[in-house]
Amino acid sequence: MEQIKNTCDPMQEAADMARTLTILSNYQWIQQEAREAGIDIIPIKGIDLLQTLYADTLDRPVRDIDLLCRNDEELTLLAKRLCVEEYRLEFPFALQPQALAAKKKASLVSCSTTKVNVDLHTAFVTKKFFAQTIGTFNADALARCHDNHMDDTDRWLFLAQHAAFHMFGDYKWVEDLRRLYLRFTEEKKSDLAKKATEYGFRRVMLAAAYHTGKKSPADPHLEESKNTDFIEVKSLLNITSAERSFLRFIAHYARPFSHKAADRFIAAYWEFTFIDRSKDRWKSWLRLMFPSYGVLTNIYRIKHPLAKVLFYPLNIVVSGVTSILSWTVYAIIGRTSSRIS
Repeated sequence: MEQIKNTCDPMQEAADMARTLTILSNYQWIQQEAREAGIDIIPIKGIDLLQTLYADTLDRPVRDIDLLCRNDEELTLLAKRLCVEEYRLEFPFALQPQALAAKKKASLVSCSTTKVNVDLHTAFVTKKFFAQTIGTFNADALARCHDNHMDDTDRWLFLAQHAAFHMFGDYKWVEDLRRLYLRFTEEKKSDLAKKATEYGFRRVMLAAAYHTGKKSPADPHLEESKNTDFIEVKSLLNITSAERSFLRFIAHYARPFSHKAADRFIAAYWEFTFIDRSKDRWKSWLRLMFPSYGVLTNIYRIKHPLAKVLFYPLNIVVSGVTSILSWTVYAIIGRTSSRIS
C-alpha cells in the first residue's frame, strides 16, 4: 500500500499545528487532574495517534480530546472535576446513571479559549446498537492496552468502526487506517482478520479496506482490480455472498450522503448494515423499536419523564417506517450495483 500524504494550504497547516500544540498541552493538564484524583485515563482517537502514529511529525489534525475511563464512577468523578471551572456538560443529563450506561460517553464543552472540548468514554466502541454485537471486544482491548495505548490491531478495528459510522466523511480517518496497515506484518494482518471475525468487525474491515483505496480527499475510489489492499482483505476474510452484497452497497455510497430522499432513509439504517450477524441485526432493530429508558434519552436527547412517554409511540412509528424503506433501498442496491464483482 503506497503511503500518500494529504497536502493542504500552508496557512491551514500552521493553524493545525498551533491547535495540535494547544491540544497536547490541554491533554497534559487533564492527565495531571486525573492523576491527582487517582483516575487512570487512556487516550484514544486523535490524541492517541498524535503520540503514536504521528509522534515524529505531529501532522495529524485533531479537533478535540477523546479519553477512556475504566468505569462510570471514574468518568463521573473526572467530569465533575473538570467542570468546576474549565468545562460544562454538553447535555445536562449525560451523567445520569441510565443515560451514561446506555451512551457510555459524556461530552464536555470548553468554557475557555485555552481549552478544547473533551469526550470521556467508558468503552472503545460506544454505538448504541453495534456495541451490543461485538462480544467482549471492549473488555479484551482494554486488557491488551500497553503503557495506556491500544494494541495496534485493536486500534485499527476501533478506528475503522469510528470512520465507518461517520461514513468515512473525513479523509484523515482513511489516512490513519492506511498508515496503520502499512506497519502490519503478515502475522498482524492475519491477527486483524481473526479478531474481525471473532468480535464481529468483518463488515467494518471490508468497508475500511475499500475506502483506503482513495488517494486523496477529492479522488474517486480505485477500481476493485487496482485496490490491492482491498483484494488482500477480501482474501483474508474469505467473504460470503451476503458480505459481497454489503460491499456493493458500500461501493454505491462511496461518498458522504447527498440530499436525495433515499439517502436520508439509508442514513437511518447505516449502523445496522455494519452488524455482521443477521440475528444481531434483528435484535438491534427491536432495541430501536422498543428502546430502554437510557437509549430513548440518548436518541432524542430528552430528559423530562412526560416527554419520554410521548416520544415512545412516535419512536415506534418513525423507526418502523424508516427501517422498512431503508432495508428496501439496501436490498435493491445490494443486488443490482455492479461496482463490486
